Amino acid sequence: MDGVLLGVCFLLVSSMGYLILSQHHLIRSLEATSDKLLKAMTGNEVDGGIIDEIKDTLADIVEDTLSTMAPPQASDHMAGALAQIAQMWAFKRFGVASPQEIIEKVLPPTEKQHE
Repeated sequence: MDGVLLGVCFLLVSSMGYLILSQHHLIRSLEATSDKLLKAMTGNEVDGGIIDEIKDTLADIVEDTLSTMAPPQASDHMAGALAQIAQMWAFKRFGVASPQEIIEKVLPPTEKQHE
């Protein structure tokens, strides 16, 4: 049981690290693209005044968003499991088709279904 818990914790920490790293790369990519776009529009080197302000604002927004994120707690997972059980019960109780049957009715049949 300890190994499973350790694995889940490692997975959560790795996921958060990946999210932070991908946001960092996104900011750097936006900075590079905005500089190239401004150079193409003005035809000269960027002085950096308003662009730096926009970069700082975007960086603050991303930092605030990431700082307020928290990994899900055990209660969040339990609530999700209970919601799934309640949904299955409601489908059976009220005679509603399963989600798979609803999707099959909406989507057109594929070649494999015709054979």
